[in-house]
Amino acid sequence: MLTQADITLIIAALQFWVEEMDPEDEQCLKIYAEAPEAGQTWTPAEIQQLRSRLKTAHLKYVVSNESRTALQDRELHSTFQGAFEASNNPTALVGTLLLPEASPEV
Repeated sequence: MLTQADITLIIAALQFWVEEMDPEDEQCLKIYAEAPEAGQTWTPAEIQQLRSRLKTAHLKYVVSNESRTALQDRELHSTFQGAFEASNNPTALVGTLLLPEASPEV
């Protein structure tokens, strides 16, 4: 489960990556991601775009069944505690949603 503090840390880590690492160095990503199969490269502009999306994303919480295959209901909770309290099953799990900022209507 992610919290707003976690998102803030990820945003800071992305900024550090742009400033201190070579974002296009595939070997560096493999080492830090601890994933030998990692082969993705990003440009600084792509990382800044991801940072912007994370900064404006809305964090919500949902309740799912124990097997993570279905939601308990369609309610989006603004806090982990609210979602936890709404769960009507002791084996239910609380999950995190990152919702993009609403697009202006066209």
